[in-house]
Amino acid sequence: MARLRYRLEGEGPPVVLLNGIFQRLESWDPVLPHLTGFTLLRYDMRGQGESEAPEGPYPPRAHAEDLLALLDEAKLSRPALVGLSNGGIVAMEAALLAPERFSALVLCCTTPYLDAALRAKVESWLHALKTGGTVLRLRVALPWVFGRGFLEAHPELLAEEGLRGLAAQAPTKTAQERLLLGFLTLEDLRPRLKALALPALVLYGTEDLLFPKAYASNLAEALRARLEALPAGHAAPIEAPLAFARAVRAFLEEVYA
Repeated sequence: MARLRYRLEGEGPPVVLLNGIFQRLESWDPVLPHLTGFTLLRYDMRGQGESEAPEGPYPPRAHAEDLLALLDEAKLSRPALVGLSNGGIVAMEAALLAPERFSALVLCCTTPYLDAALRAKVESWLHALKTGGTVLRLRVALPWVFGRGFLEAHPELLAEEGLRGLAAQAPTKTAQERLLLGFLTLEDLRPRLKALALPALVLYGTEDLLFPKAYASNLAEALRARLEALPAGHAAPIEAPLAFARAVRAFLEEVYA
């Protein structure tokens, strides 16, 4: 297990929030005021934030094994997993490794497989990172990550100063490469997911260009899960925190009723 920075807060049924690929645990701050009544575990995955960045790459299985070890350390029993993007993939992998250790899955703006289009998008980030560092990777990636409405409301994100500010919060270049290379090892999880008997909610952003609705629909079909739309791009908890939290809360209240 990598040494992981984590934060455990709140009271109530346990929920783990799993970051997108380059995020820190603070990325969940916008939704926290709307998720009271739960014990929330947030953490930086290996290579993210202040957690350890061992030799890579970091495939979903490695992240999932880290999560299982972290649950032991935090003494958290049978939480629900709420995963965004790569965090959703990690949630799926962990549930497939140890389904008895979890109560439910909420999978947002994620995918259970790679196809040629998605692989090309992510590989373009990797090439941009190697060519021009984090700022160029962000310049290439942000139009895929944030929806049209959010970018129109926040033009500063695409300005040079905004890009440099985001770059300062990102993992090191080496850690980003390890995270991306690990993501690109994703195998098709759908055959295994069909045998998973956990309550699941699949959320997608109506403006998500990175993982459009088709990925969510295929995931929901494999899991026999409810499928719901959010008025957002790929970074739904940041773009539409209230809508995201309401969907999560309504589902988890059913699970924990």
